Order: sequence, then structure tokens, then C-alpha cells
Amino acid sequence: MERDNSLIRARQYEDQHRIPAEKRPAFHAVPPVGWCNDPNGWSFYNGQYHLFYQYHPYSTAWGPMHWGHTVTTDFLHWQDRPCALAPDKPFDCNGCFSGGAVEWQGKQLLLYTGVMPEGEGEIQQQCLAIGDGENYEKASAPVLTCDEQPAGASRRDFRDPFLFMQNGMVYMLVGGRGFNGHGRLLLYRNAHPDNPSARWEFVQILAENDGSLGSMWECPGLFTLDGRTVLVISPQFTHQTADNRYHCGNDTAALVGQWNGPGTPFVRQADVPLDSGLDFYAPQTMETPDGRRILIGWMQNWDHCYPPEEALWYGQMSLPRELFWHDDTLCQRPVRELDAVRQLRVEHCGVETENQTITLPGVQGRVLDCELQVDVTDAQRFGIRFACDQAHWTELRFDLDDGLLRLDRRHAGGVRDVLELREVPLLTPVRNALKLRMVLDRYSAEFFLQDGQQVASVALYDTPADADGIQFFVRGRARMNLQLYDLAL
Repeated sequence: MERDNSLIRARQYEDQHRIPAEKRPAFHAVPPVGWCNDPNGWSFYNGQYHLFYQYHPYSTAWGPMHWGHTVTTDFLHWQDRPCALAPDKPFDCNGCFSGGAVEWQGKQLLLYTGVMPEGEGEIQQQCLAIGDGENYEKASAPVLTCDEQPAGASRRDFRDPFLFMQNGMVYMLVGGRGFNGHGRLLLYRNAHPDNPSARWEFVQILAENDGSLGSMWECPGLFTLDGRTVLVISPQFTHQTADNRYHCGNDTAALVGQWNGPGTPFVRQADVPLDSGLDFYAPQTMETPDGRRILIGWMQNWDHCYPPEEALWYGQMSLPRELFWHDDTLCQRPVRELDAVRQLRVEHCGVETENQTITLPGVQGRVLDCELQVDVTDAQRFGIRFACDQAHWTELRFDLDDGLLRLDRRHAGGVRDVLELREVPLLTPVRNALKLRMVLDRYSAEFFLQDGQQVASVALYDTPADADGIQFFVRGRARMNLQLYDLAL
């Protein structure tokens, strides 16, 4: 297959500037060099899990969007694949934006948003590329134009197709904006998606934003888990909600409801934030061959995109997470493949502490998995400081009387007055027993609270690698059990 010059150049640049493994996270997906943001095309094909992502190889800042590509068989070990797409056609010359992937008759189909100039602005249309898991051939024109939307639609906000199969057809869920400026999710289908001439049939407006949760809804997703349907959205320009569950700027949410299939209404029953931390956006989900629903997101926030001067790459993905229900709560936990590589380093049982800050023997590090069970019956506050040295730390704190979770990165080494502190309500009240799992991987920390009923993620680019201390503090009295695991990766 003959490659376009811009794709050849991107692949050559990757090969020449690839960052060695020791300068990357131990088990989180990152680009081989340069910048990455949204996960794309999260799917299973030919015995591997494929992750594409928004990518600018030539700097650590956002630039003309390519599609980077990596694969894994266990969600922990990632193998770089050559850059999959570059902005090299008239209809995507301003960028190959986010999209999805699906297997169709032995081939891997990619649907992405092509961005092209129009007048003083630009328009967005859906484009097709077909390949074998490494090389992809683009169709000669968009397969779904911005004019094929319901009346009153924005030509400039029509993006991020998510793909799924049902009854022998491929469905495309894509984000758009109506005449009122609010986001809406549009559903299309095609019985011959590999044929660039086959028309994508409009099915329905699946959901619409009433203005209470941002404006444009980016990066939509759709799945059914144990009889309940979930719409994943990433709202832009969100206002801080009255209950403080959602924060200003770009956020994520799961809309939970009932849906009886294409052509029937989605009945929204509840919504829940997908991450309560500082860094998480644009998640995608996929179903594994063994039936698990796995979520992965960009572990970054658009209001905190300032890579260190010496950085060779910037932007990382979250740990893949299994989704499951606990009663009526959509929960997340690390993929079970992480459990399989855990090796117990140290265990502390019955540690009692009162109105003090403590350290525990053997409890330190920047690549680890740690579980805590804390009796907080007589505590008003409990917290952890991690990635610590004398000058640096990041803090997760539970203000139990007030029902608040607080994540504070102000002392992590950053030099800009940007998003470093977030305080949110505890989605599940913590009364007597606090359960917490903490996963650290060099440049990040992810916390799973109360068996995954609430999750919080934070990136740690500015903290020195040797800042590996961990401290625990309490106001009142607490009793703690802890198991800390090394990871045999």
C-alpha cells in the first residue's frame, strides 16, 4: 500500500525519536513521542486490544491531529504501532479528530472526524479508513457530511463517531449541536459500512442536552450492561453544578437509563460523574471477548496542559477499568489483569493513630498497588500524602463530617496557577469503614473508593521521580489495615 508523505514522515519521526521505556510509565499507555489526548478506536481485533489516540508527534503541544496507535493483550504491556492516520487529504487537512473502530468482514474499520477549512472557519465530517491492524486506506471523500444532520445543526460541531454492531449493521453515534447551541447525540446506521458509497441512514436523535450539563457533548459512547443502558458523554463548557459533582470546564458523565434499541427513545433515569479527580476526559469503552466492559480515558485536563520543559512526551491514558454495577451505582475497578501481577511487599494490620501524621515501614514508591481498610468511626478527617519528599507532595483527603473528598496537587512541583485543587461530595457516604485502593505509576495516581463506587485520577508530571514517600494523617482516631503490592510487570 502506498503511503502518503505526511504519514511516512510521522512514522519516520516516531522511529527516530522513540522514548525509551524507562522514561515512560510502567503500565499506562503513552505516545512514543510528542503529544496525545483522546483515546480513539478502543476495540478488539485479531487477538489484540487496539488503542488509537489523538496525536501530534512533533511536539508536546496540541497540533494537527494524527491518530497514534498502540496494542496490548493484557492491558498492562503496550506495544507501539506505526502512526495510523495523518491529516493528508483535503477533507481532513485541519486534523483527523476522534472516532471509533469496529471489525467488519475481517477488516478493521476506522471512522474519524475530518476537519477542513470553510470560509473563515472550518467544518467537521465523518471519514472512513479501512485496514489490517497496522496500515489503513482512507476513502476518497467523507462518508457522512455535516449537511446530513437534522435541521438546525452546527456544521462546525459534528464529531467523534462511536461505532457498535447490532443485527448485522454498524451503528454510528456522533456528537452534534442544535440551533440552541446545546449538544445532542445523533444515531446513524449502515449495512455496508466498508463501501464508501453506501449511505449512512439517520435513525434518531438519541439524547439532547437541556443546557444543565455543559454545551457540546463530545466523545459519546453507548453500551448496555446487565440490562441497563449507559450513554457516556464528555460535556464542554460545564458550569459548576449546585451539588458540586461536576466541575467547570470539560467533564465526563454517564447517563443511565433504559433503551429498547434503535428507533426507540432513550429514557434517562440518572447521571453520574465518571471521575472525581483532577485529570480525566474523553473516555471510551469496549467489550472484551470474555464479556467485560472496559473503560479507558485521557488522564489529563484541558485546563492543566503545561508539560515540563524537558518533557519528550505529554498525555497519558488511564488504567483500563472494568465497569460493573453495585446496587444502582455504576462502579469501576482496575482490570483483573493487574491483580494477576501483584506481589505482596508489606502488610500492616491494626495500625492505630490519633491526631497525627505517620509513615509505615516499607510503604513508599511510585509504581505500586495499595489497598487500605480504615475504621473511621471516631475520625473527622483521614488522608494520604503520596509522591512525597521534603518539598513535594500530593494529597487525597476525606473530610468525613462534611462528606467531602479533596484532591490537592498544589505542592506537586507545578509553577502555574492552574487547576490543582478539587473538592467534591462523597457520592457514597462513608460512615464507619473506609475502603480505598491506590494505584501509582510514576506520572499518575488513581484512587478507587468504596469498591469503585467513586474514582479519582491525577497526573504527576512535575514531581521529581525520587519523591516516593507516603504518609497517612488523621484528625480524631482511626484504625488501619494496609496491603502494599509490587507489580511484576
